[in-house]
Order: sequence, then C-alpha cells, then structure tokens
Amino acid sequence: MPRRTSAASTRRPVWPWVVGGLVLVGTAAVGVFAWDAVQIKAATDALATHARAARQAIADSDVDALRAEVAEVEREADVFAAATDGPHWWVAARTPWVKDQVVPVVEAARAVEKMAIGALTPLAGMDDLAALAAPEVVDSRLDPYLFEPYREALAQASVALDEADARLSGVDLDNTIVVVADAYREVEQQVGAVHHLVQGAHVAAEVFPSMLGADGKRRYLVMVQNNAEPRTTGGIPGAVIELAVNDGRLSIGRYASASSMVVIEGVGGLTEDEARIFGDLMEVYPHDVNFTPEFPRSAEMMTRFWDAKFSEHVDGVLSIDPVALGWMLEGAAPVELGPFTVGSDNLAKVMLNETYFAFEEPTEQDAFFTRASSVFFGEVLAGDGSTLAGIERGIDAGRVMLWSADPDVQVLLGSTAIGGEFLSRTDAMGLFLNDGSESKIGWYIDTETTVVDHLCTDGSLGGQTVELKLTHTYEGAVAALPDYVSGGDVAVPAGEFHTNVLLYPAVGMGVTKFTRDGVEAGLSPESHDVRTLATARVALQPGQSTTLSFEITANSRDVEPPVLVETPGPKPNVYTRTADALVDGC
Repeated sequence: MPRRTSAASTRRPVWPWVVGGLVLVGTAAVGVFAWDAVQIKAATDALATHARAARQAIADSDVDALRAEVAEVEREADVFAAATDGPHWWVAARTPWVKDQVVPVVEAARAVEKMAIGALTPLAGMDDLAALAAPEVVDSRLDPYLFEPYREALAQASVALDEADARLSGVDLDNTIVVVADAYREVEQQVGAVHHLVQGAHVAAEVFPSMLGADGKRRYLVMVQNNAEPRTTGGIPGAVIELAVNDGRLSIGRYASASSMVVIEGVGGLTEDEARIFGDLMEVYPHDVNFTPEFPRSAEMMTRFWDAKFSEHVDGVLSIDPVALGWMLEGAAPVELGPFTVGSDNLAKVMLNETYFAFEEPTEQDAFFTRASSVFFGEVLAGDGSTLAGIERGIDAGRVMLWSADPDVQVLLGSTAIGGEFLSRTDAMGLFLNDGSESKIGWYIDTETTVVDHLCTDGSLGGQTVELKLTHTYEGAVAALPDYVSGGDVAVPAGEFHTNVLLYPAVGMGVTKFTRDGVEAGLSPESHDVRTLATARVALQPGQSTTLSFEITANSRDVEPPVLVETPGPKPNVYTRTADALVDGC
C-alpha cells in the first residue's frame, strides 16, 4: 500500500524562494544605489564648487556672477534631489545602520535644494547686491530706508536659510561613516557661510528705519574701549560719546570719560553669577562693565551709569576701539590733535600709549583720550577714509558691536556678529583677559593663541589643546614709564602685568588638564549662566613670557569644532589653528 504523504511534506520549501527573492531585490537595490552614488558624488562636487562661487559672488556684490552660479546650483540640486529619492531610499532610511548613512545624504540634498530655491534665487532676482555690503555714511547721514527695496527678498532668503540650517543641525552623525560625514559637513559649511552673509543684510533691512530715527530721534552711546587695559571684549571703556540720530542724520553730543561717571553706591542690575564671579566693580565703575564677555550686558550696565549722571534715556550702545577706528580712517588725511599728527597708521599707538607720555596728569590723559575719540569718530561719521571696509573688518574682529534697548530689535542684532552675544553661542569657545594691574601696561603685552583640534574618525571633535602665550615686551627702565602706564606701585608692583585669564569651553566640552610653562597647575572652576568657566591668574614682569595650556575633552560624540572668541588686543591678535586625528579614533 502506497505510503501517504502529509501535506506538510509535499509543500515546496519556502525559505529558498524568500532568500532568492531577497538576493534579487538586494542585487537590484545595490545596483540602484550604486548608480545613485555616482550621481550623488558628481552632484556633490559640482554643488560645492558652485556654492563656493555663489558665496563669493555675494561677497563681491556681483549679481551677474551670482545668477550664473545660481542656475548651476539649481541644476545640480535637482540632480542631487533626484538621486536621493525613491522607494529604495525610503526603505534604507528606516533600516538600522543603513539609515545612519542615508539620512545625512537625504537631508543634505533637501537643505541644498532649500538654499538654492528659497535663498539664492530671490537674491539673484535683485537688481544688485548692494544690500549685502555695509552702508556708507554720506554727509553724516545713513539712509534709514537704504535696504527697503531688498527687504522682502532678504527676508525670504533668511527664512529659507534658517530652515536649511535647522535641517542640517537636526542630523545625528554618531554612526555615520567618514566619507558621508565629510560630505555632509561640506554642505553645512557652504550653507552656513551663505547664511552668515545674508543674515546681516536681512537684520539691517529690518532694524535700520527704527534705529536710525525714521520715526523720531534716537540717542545712543559710543563706548570707546581702551585695549591697553584689557577687558574681555577689548579694554576699559575710556570714553563714552553721545550720538544722536534723527532721520539718519548723525550728530555727536556730549562726551564723558568713564572716570567721571563712577557711582560708589553702585547702579545695580548685576546678575547673581556676575556678582559672584566679578564682584561689585561692574556696578560701581564704568571702566569694568565689560568684565563679562557678554556685550549686551556690558552695554545695558553702561546705560545705567549714563542715566545716573545725565538722567537721560539711551536707545542703544555702540562699542568700538582705536584699532578699528584706525581701520575705518585708512586713506583719510592725518589730523593735527594736541602735540600729535594722527593718521590711520598711528592712531591706536597715539591713543593707547603715546598719550600717556605727552600728558603728565591723569585727568589730562583721560581728557585727551575722550577728545581724540570724539574727533576720530566724527571723521568716520563724515565719511572720511575707508569707513565701509573698516566697519566690516572691525565686526569680524570683534572690535565693533551694537546693542539696542528695544528687545525686538536686540533679538535681531543678536543673530549677527555685531550683536556681541557670547554666552548663548553653543558653537563658540571663549578665551579672555581681564586686567588686574590697573594700568596701561597692557600695550606692551603680546598674545599668541594656538588651538589644536583633536578629531574623531567621523570628523567630530574629541578634544582640543588650547595654548595662550603672553609676552611682556617692555625692555626699558620701569621708572621711565608714566605712572598711568606702569601702575605706579598702586595695585601691583610698577611695570608688572597682572591679568585674569578666562576660558569658556564650548558647550559639551570641559577642561581636564591645565599647565603653565609645562608644569601642571590649578584652575578656579565657575559657572556663568549656562556656561562652564575656568580662570587662572597671571603676573608678568617686563621681559617675561608664559604659556598657558588647556586640555579640553568633549563629553559627547556630536561636538563640532567651535569658533574661538578672544579679547581683541591693542595690536592685531596672533592666532594659529590646526587639527590632528585622535589615536583611539573616539
């Protein structure tokens, strides 16, 4: 009798078909992805080239070049987008590990598309790109509506770039392979650079009418920082000048030295952290309002001193220093002032050093600094020299900052470099000096900063080595120095330079080791708002040099190399930055 075969035994095995099908599908998917990869690579290279060229065209205010590059960016963005679309990409974006490679590519494509269509196209449609340059002062007037023809296009471009940045910042690269992560960061860099250029013009278009008094007179303070006595954002505010603005017409009012506005009982307004870290000096002495690296706080405190002395409301504060004033007056005719013939090449040296040798009495020295600040700022307002180039250079170097008492306007200013915000910048590391000599010996201090970024294999930051070299360059007899320069044995021994060094690591990083001249030393840890802070005290005699070295470690894998913000010195800062790979690869 034939043996009966069960139904189970007569069925064909399923798994070979399933596996075979998956192999066929997988092979097809690999082929599709391989073709996409070729397209993506070509489009990525072309996008990087044309995006850089578009950025340069914007910087050069060359609208014809921008239009040509925008057409190429749009074309390559379409190729990029098409090569990162389809059901196979949808599946890949939901598959473990694979999605860590796919999602960055897709998001980069969408961000570039957003930049091309939403930002570059409206900019290319403008008649010219003059709105992207800093405005010139013409006959002591800035046109409040200078940017009005461009306002809509700039607003549209800014929104699009905000969205592109948001897409890019929301991607986790922890498990992304190096080649994909590197390409992704290239896109981030290009989008960020264009965003930086556009945002400043967008903010100017929005705030110019109000800040320049289109609807009524505004009163501002110009705070001239004296870098020979260092403070975090430059130097003590040696002079404060009143600037009135009405329908764009600029005029200088009264001016006062910081020493004339001291309020022994204090003007109030300090935060708990400021009072703990810096003491009460910020509310007693106008010279000390910029112990903090947060310029909006320094500016707000300065308005309190002005109000205490003159009982006047102030609409904002502009900060500048003699180095930046010199840049702005390049090409202008020299000015005879007191015993000096002052031009752009020696302006900083006269104001920050030679003044103190020419006048014996501190009151005369303060008066000359204040008078010189007023005269040279007046030259800038008259449009003499290279005002436009000097302002741009000063903003980039952290030597020109602006704060508004109007909260809505300040939000916009805070989104640009001129706003001077630091503590809220998660992408920034700070290295600052606060003088403790109570003298102008800082003119003779040279600073040299070196940063080495220790990179993980995926390009993120594993750690940093930050070195600050301070050199006291004075070589003569200390007795030959005016007391105002040497300190006169009041706060510290004459001729010595004393300073507090403040290091704010980037958010997500912390100091793990500190050495001075190769010997391990201690730091004073602090917390300032949301930031960690480490401080060290340094004292140098003439001819001495010291090197402080900070080892900083990232606390997570998603930290990007931060921007360095440091105290602008009396001479241009020396700064070197390199990168190496961590041995363990993170």
